[in-house]
Amino acid sequence: MSMEIAKVAAEAAKQAVADVREGLVRDLDVDDSRHVLPMPRDAADQVRLLFDRQAVPQVPPIRGVPQAARAWRDTTLQCVDTVAHRVRQALWEGERTAPYTDDLEIIGPHGDPKTNLARVHTCITENRPFVSVTVCGSLQRLLVTGHTWAASLSIVAKVPGEPPAFAVATAGHALAADCSEAQLLLPEGLWKLRTEDDTRQPAAPGHVIMPSERRDLETYLGRFYEHIEYVDDTASAIAEAMLSNHMPLGFHYTGHVLQAAVVVVAAAHGFVVRPLTPGGGVMKPWECTRMLSSALTQGVDIPPIVLGQNEMYAKNLAQRLIRVPLAAS
Repeated sequence: MSMEIAKVAAEAAKQAVADVREGLVRDLDVDDSRHVLPMPRDAADQVRLLFDRQAVPQVPPIRGVPQAARAWRDTTLQCVDTVAHRVRQALWEGERTAPYTDDLEIIGPHGDPKTNLARVHTCITENRPFVSVTVCGSLQRLLVTGHTWAASLSIVAKVPGEPPAFAVATAGHALAADCSEAQLLLPEGLWKLRTEDDTRQPAAPGHVIMPSERRDLETYLGRFYEHIEYVDDTASAIAEAMLSNHMPLGFHYTGHVLQAAVVVVAAAHGFVVRPLTPGGGVMKPWECTRMLSSALTQGVDIPPIVLGQNEMYAKNLAQRLIRVPLAAS
């Protein structure tokens, strides 16, 4: 049931973001246009416009669209509200999660991760079912630029007596996993179970995702990788570019456990996961689940993680990053 809750939440979150984005490319409604363009406020203003006199003097100087910055902030908040509403509606009204509808604690996407983690810890302590939805990256940047790497949603779900399940939802894809299986949402709206028979395109050499905080390594890593993508949020970039497309290698640098669902999802979907710690080896999906479960219970961060399409790529990047102080000197 934990897996089903995570899938329902991911599916609803992905569709919510898609609907908000679709709404941004529609023409303004005629009735709403007066809130965006300067218009006469009363009959006297209309008469002045009719006789080509001074138009509404109260209108401030326009920079693009009036109050554009505020409008984009409001749109971003609307997107978060829409995700929250859709997730709650899908979980509370759907047949797939009916057994836990009354007791299920839905945490996020509003609120900061620290506060929401405290609520998760309470649910674990009291043995209550919960699902957490956390924004990774910048939804405003996603809505403005359309760049699907800009933001995603990290989902953690757990019911008593089961291990937690995890899911990630980007603007274009949704994937879910627990310690024993992995699934992805197909374009037609059905979930597909990943198996060993699934084929994957060969790794593209020289491509790697790195956090923007580590641009200081650009010269050093440039000796090994021709195409380095420095991103503000590695969780979203890995979910979209690696798990859903063909990027072969990434460095997950977000420490907060509620934003780390991508780690378990990647491991279960066949990617190599290596913590950047002394002696850190390849982690199986159940080991990743145990690591995140422990972090949820203790309220601590997880270490930086290297993810690769194969073990050689992941091992080489991990060793190069561990040797950074020596290489930089």
